[in-house]
Amino acid sequence: MPWEITAEELLARYADGERNFAGIELIQSEDVPQEASIDLEGAILRDINLRGADLCRADLTGADLTGADLFGVSLRLAWLKDAIIRDANLYSANLRWCDLTESDLRGTKLDYMNATSAIFCGANIDGFEYAILINTSFLDARIFPNIIWSYGNFVYKTIMPDGSIKSGPFFGEF
Repeated sequence: MPWEITAEELLARYADGERNFAGIELIQSEDVPQEASIDLEGAILRDINLRGADLCRADLTGADLTGADLFGVSLRLAWLKDAIIRDANLYSANLRWCDLTESDLRGTKLDYMNATSAIFCGANIDGFEYAILINTSFLDARIFPNIIWSYGNFVYKTIMPDGSIKSGPFFGEF
């Protein structure tokens, strides 16, 4: 059973020096509608361990997750606009319907991510391999286009940085 924690509890424990939150399920605070986003906007969570955590509907707009371990994390329907996620581990992450507009992902491991319907518009990305990219948008992203449609990635109806659409399906090759 996952360890349930509210955003307020997470921030308080992080401020007290705790860094290991592996496997948590981020839940809504009392008196807040369950369908509302979970507010972590602008949070500084450097070097946090969130391996396997469920951060569904988290609002991490402008957050600093530099060096974070997000291996296998679920960020479905999360907002990471303008987030700093440098030198982090998003290996095997579920980014389905995640908004990463203008985020800084340089040095971050994104291999094996599921980025179905994710938005990377204007994001800064070094690369990834074996990703699922269905209805994904990289419009104006700072990434070499050949990284998107090669390296074992599955690409279907994906918007490239120049606005063109790869309607595939394409299975990238090395």
